Amino acid sequence: MQTLWQDLRFGARMLIKQPGFTLIAVITLALGIGANTAIFSVVNAVLLRPLPYHDSDRLVMLSTNEKEGVLGNTGYTTLVDWRERSRSFERMVAIRSWGGTLTGQGEPEVMRGLRVSADYFKLLAVSPALGRDFRVEEDRPDTRFVVVISHALWQRRFNSDPQAVGKQLILSDQPFTIVGVMPPGFTDFLAANFYEAAEVWAPVGYDITQPFACRDCQHLKAIARLKPGVTLAQARTEMSGIMNVMAREHPKIYATPAISVARLQEQFVGPLRPALYLLLVAVGLVLLIACANIANLLLARASGRAKEMAIRAALGAGQWRIVLQLLLESLLLSLAGAGAGLLLALWGTELLTSLSPAKMLQLQPVGTDARVLGFTLLVSLLTGLLFGLAPAWQAARQDVQLALKESAKSSSGKRQRRLRESFVVAEIVFALVLLAGAGLLIRSLVRVLDTTPGFETRNLLTMLVPAGGAKYNETAQVSAFYTEAIKRLEALPGVEAAGIVSNLPFGGDMDMSGFHVEEKPRANPAEAPSAERYGISPAYLRAMGIPLLRGRGFTEQDSANAPFVALINRTAAQRIWPNEDPLGRRIRLGGINDSLRSIVGIVGDVNHYDLETPPDLQAYVPHAQWTDSYMQLVVRTAAEPGALTGVVRQAIHALDPDVPVYKVSTMRQLLSASVAQRRFTLLLIAVFAAVALLLAAIGLYGVMAYSVTQRTPEIGIRLALGAQSADVLRLVVGQGLKLVALGVALGLVAALALTQLMKTLLFGVSATDPLTFTVIALLLTFVALLACWIPARRATKVDPMIALRCE
Repeated sequence: MQTLWQDLRFGARMLIKQPGFTLIAVITLALGIGANTAIFSVVNAVLLRPLPYHDSDRLVMLSTNEKEGVLGNTGYTTLVDWRERSRSFERMVAIRSWGGTLTGQGEPEVMRGLRVSADYFKLLAVSPALGRDFRVEEDRPDTRFVVVISHALWQRRFNSDPQAVGKQLILSDQPFTIVGVMPPGFTDFLAANFYEAAEVWAPVGYDITQPFACRDCQHLKAIARLKPGVTLAQARTEMSGIMNVMAREHPKIYATPAISVARLQEQFVGPLRPALYLLLVAVGLVLLIACANIANLLLARASGRAKEMAIRAALGAGQWRIVLQLLLESLLLSLAGAGAGLLLALWGTELLTSLSPAKMLQLQPVGTDARVLGFTLLVSLLTGLLFGLAPAWQAARQDVQLALKESAKSSSGKRQRRLRESFVVAEIVFALVLLAGAGLLIRSLVRVLDTTPGFETRNLLTMLVPAGGAKYNETAQVSAFYTEAIKRLEALPGVEAAGIVSNLPFGGDMDMSGFHVEEKPRANPAEAPSAERYGISPAYLRAMGIPLLRGRGFTEQDSANAPFVALINRTAAQRIWPNEDPLGRRIRLGGINDSLRSIVGIVGDVNHYDLETPPDLQAYVPHAQWTDSYMQLVVRTAAEPGALTGVVRQAIHALDPDVPVYKVSTMRQLLSASVAQRRFTLLLIAVFAAVALLLAAIGLYGVMAYSVTQRTPEIGIRLALGAQSADVLRLVVGQGLKLVALGVALGLVAALALTQLMKTLLFGVSATDPLTFTVIALLLTFVALLACWIPARRATKVDPMIALRCE
């Protein structure tokens, strides 16, 4: 320990004696380690840290349908059967999105929440801070008018009144009794990730006699907690057996007996995993490039310390003693870089949080914890060993007699030169891999943004205007409110058209219904395809700019008492009626007992969820014939839509001051939000690639500049014997070009292999896109040539007399 302490003190003194070298090395390491720590902080919060519920690894989700690893919804009666027949679960609950307009305490406000089974909070192992949670007898259709509210809502609307429990909360003119207030630190991650952040919870209140509680009315999510000691595999085996029995009992409902059981957290983080792992690999490559640069600096520094190491060896120091001394200096550098990097990571984490898509950070707050600190320490130690081992071993193996005879400025030999050049080649390889990844993501984003969503996004204002409460209990009242609202909005100056829709494109909601064709009945109705269903006003297509391809659109005559009609999109027409005319054909949207609708028109396809998912079957019905009180208003304006927000809000409140105007945004903003995660990933990869390119250029420049310095006498002799500046330029640049060519060749091979892992993140471009790879290779070669040209240019300015005199 005494020897170790002595070596540490000596290493620290040596670093302090060379402040320029130490500062450059620490800054380089701080950038690499800080970036790694910042990205790992996000990965830790999103992927590694468990949900903040008791034994959260026992929380699972169940579904009879699964798409690309994401589980879907479930019918209520199906869930009841699962609950009664299974033995693997401690509890099983149903949840669904819910909300209403809060009135009676200040301005009307839209409240987002959940309908949940009575034992929902027991499943999460959390209890209200005030009052209680739900009782089993309250989870019925006639007794479900009780709520638990969030701590924030309790503070905002009830002024933190401890007597709030027992008071009433008016949601859409329906009184609910407050039975509990959740603690201040409680976050409902199920609501935040599946729907929207919740502030109120109420019982589902279903029983199996209700028509919307049927087996194939899939609008609920099933969440369960495994019993202690029961594994996920055991639960899957049991549920598979149960579904086989249920499929035999109800063959027309369960077309296939498949069932999926997955950990709840995986449903949250699964879609984010590829992008986060890609960022972690990218920032790791940046750190490797930084290590290669520091290693080259240490090799150059070792040349100046060759005589010192030779004297140590001559006095009896063994190779491992010298290696240990130099490694300790490297570790001191790395720890100093880690300390600065940790400070940089704190700022970088805040920046990442501000830039990250909201969905990515809805799991846990990003911050520094023991795992992040441990990661930083481990990275710093590995980094110190990585960039310090090769220079230390090279210094310990030098010829002692030769080192004592030569000056400190003499050549360090062919082996050291090859090692330095190897580091530069590695930097070029890593930089090209990062640049290729960034190039593919850039091309993907361009392809995504070039995708036509099927409507005109310019000058389109959107808002959610729910018409709920006692005044809108009847269908005619709801329809009359929206009809009058549209008339008032169209009369406003600057408004070209206005309409309503049940689910807005890029709005995050989706309504799927069965698509049953009258002349093509299926023996098993459960096998019928599903279609996106939208309730719209007659002017909606004009307001959105959705083209009518054939037939007619809806008119005011398509009322609740008129024959039922529908519009379908081009994809539905081509898939269901290939080489046939669908106009006049009749379909049912929903179940096999729903009313038949005549197809009166065909419209263009619309990207509803995002620009990347191709449109599927889509059907539109008149709002008057399928009335919903939770509608989105769309307003086409002649100029910038944001300027009309206040006027539009006033027009709605003038019609009914109790109706809230919620989620006001332009369509361009919604479109931008739909590509936020792709843009975020691209931004970070592009930044890392730019840093990698800069570091690689600096590394190449350093090697070439060092080579020119070492070869100054040779260059002087060449010039004295008649060599021209162009000859010297060609000599130096040619040496650099050999390294660049080798690095680019190896980098292309590595990039072709590694970009295959990015396939899930690409859109409209191949992972081996030749144009991208060609452009990236040319860009890297150009920057590398520039890094070679600067020292080569300096070499041509060598004075032969001065060079020979120094020799």
